[in-house]
Amino acid sequence: MKVKDLRKKLADELACCAFEESEFESDCIVADLLGVSNSVLRVLGKTQADNEIISKADEFVSRRLNGEPLQYILGKWEFYGHEFFVGEGVLIPRPETELLVDIALKFAENKKKLSVFDLCSGSGCIGITVAKQLSDSKVTVLEKSDKALAYLLKNKDFNCADNVTVVKGDLFEGSGLFDGKMCDILLSNPPYIRSDVIPSLQREVLSEPEMALDGGADGLDFYRAIAKKWSSCVKADGMVAVEIGEEQGNDVSSIFAEYFSDVDVIKDFSGNDRIVIAKNKILEK
Repeated sequence: MKVKDLRKKLADELACCAFEESEFESDCIVADLLGVSNSVLRVLGKTQADNEIISKADEFVSRRLNGEPLQYILGKWEFYGHEFFVGEGVLIPRPETELLVDIALKFAENKKKLSVFDLCSGSGCIGITVAKQLSDSKVTVLEKSDKALAYLLKNKDFNCADNVTVVKGDLFEGSGLFDGKMCDILLSNPPYIRSDVIPSLQREVLSEPEMALDGGADGLDFYRAIAKKWSSCVKADGMVAVEIGEEQGNDVSSIFAEYFSDVDVIKDFSGNDRIVIAKNKILEK
């Protein structure tokens, strides 16, 4: 079977089950199995795909049709131009989270040797990316889950992020986990989905670890903990930036307004509330 025919076969099978991005997912699978990027698939259209690749492609599609996330099937995913290993037990990097990195890098302009904290680090995509972009910075990342921690350590090594320090611990224990260190930038994409909403999530999302999704009864537990237990480790001229759910802008802003005088909500490319930024500490609590 030619590569172009294999791409169409997989796309048709995925489309029959209402996968909206069936052609893209088909290309991702074929490109992965061929060891090339999606952009060169057209050039390889008339190339013959051997039986092993066809068999493996069928296996991947079967897993996808059973609800397994494409990213888990492939075992890795791109974030901000870097590859990150992912799989069962770790949250999948999402494009909207790249905005958090953009904000950190903008804040870091014309500054040197910054200290950055990344809480609820998961795969490490945020902290490691910032560390790669700011090579003279020191980035400390925090993760509780053993499964996620394994991916985090693997991704640190794979991306040669030698300026990243990994700490295992629970965010709710507070900044003492970092031995009194102070930071210029504190970042986090914490769990923020309300507990009662979890069962109604898409099947693919439910494949991801619940502990990386569940933000408590109102979805705000982690923001309260970050504000109360971590604000003290942010330098006076530093910044906190956290990803939020699209309806949480006002609530999260109110939480951080108790600790910072300058709080803003940043929208993503779809016009939804996505990031809350807090600057200018007003008091220690």
